[in-house]
Amino acid sequence: MKTKADDDIKILRHSRTKTDVLFFTNLGRVYHCRGYQIPEGNRTSKGVPIVNLLKLLPDETVEAIISMDSYGPDDYLFFATTGGVVKRSPASEFENINSNGKIAITLREGDSLLDVRHTNGKAIISLGSSNGKVCSFYENDVRSMGRTASGVKGIELEDNAKVVGLVTSLDGTKIFSLSENGYGKITDGTEYRITSRGGKGVKTIKETEKNGGLCVIKNVKGDEDIILITDHGTTIRTSLTQINETGRNTVGVKVITLRDKEKISSVSVLPS
Repeated sequence: MKTKADDDIKILRHSRTKTDVLFFTNLGRVYHCRGYQIPEGNRTSKGVPIVNLLKLLPDETVEAIISMDSYGPDDYLFFATTGGVVKRSPASEFENINSNGKIAITLREGDSLLDVRHTNGKAIISLGSSNGKVCSFYENDVRSMGRTASGVKGIELEDNAKVVGLVTSLDGTKIFSLSENGYGKITDGTEYRITSRGGKGVKTIKETEKNGGLCVIKNVKGDEDIILITDHGTTIRTSLTQINETGRNTVGVKVITLRDKEKISSVSVLPS
């Protein structure tokens, strides 16, 4: 994708033309369109400004995109904020959304929405923090709430730390961790003990000056491909089979070499 000088790629998702696409923003609002309403482009095209598709408020940015095929009784949306707050709501609450959007979660002062996941009510949820900790708990530890509820504490954060990743066991039984300087590793999910919601979590990556702090966690099976996109528009696709499975408190191996002041902006897992 070609980007403008002050823009970078943040989210990459698969969808279909006749699927509902839900857009969740940093202000806790949700917008809706159908897949065919998003203009199709080639691999290097710039695309269209999101404000041409959605009636976003000033300073509002899209933080999560979900393709919804069903809104049944076993379909839930699980929310996480950068401040460690989580919420679970029935997907049926988001079936009808007008063009001006709706409130998806009531955010507390100074907090912002990080990510949203489609779940079945029985998943294991893992939250990763910037200081290299992961807190795992059962999804049903968080009671189902209405669309405008503010949620409950999901992880106890240390000073200046924030949540950088939300993953569920529905996507895989192993956890892929990636540090700020491009070092990654795969760890078996059984190494992360299940705790109660609101715990401090356990170490997922050894922080050093070489690899930096944690920036991404993903649930994987171990045989997928992973696409890394930087804020300079560079894209790398590699197989997770080339990354060794190691213990929790290790550095990992270099997955991508970053240029000066270049940062990782998006990581997506795709079938091999």
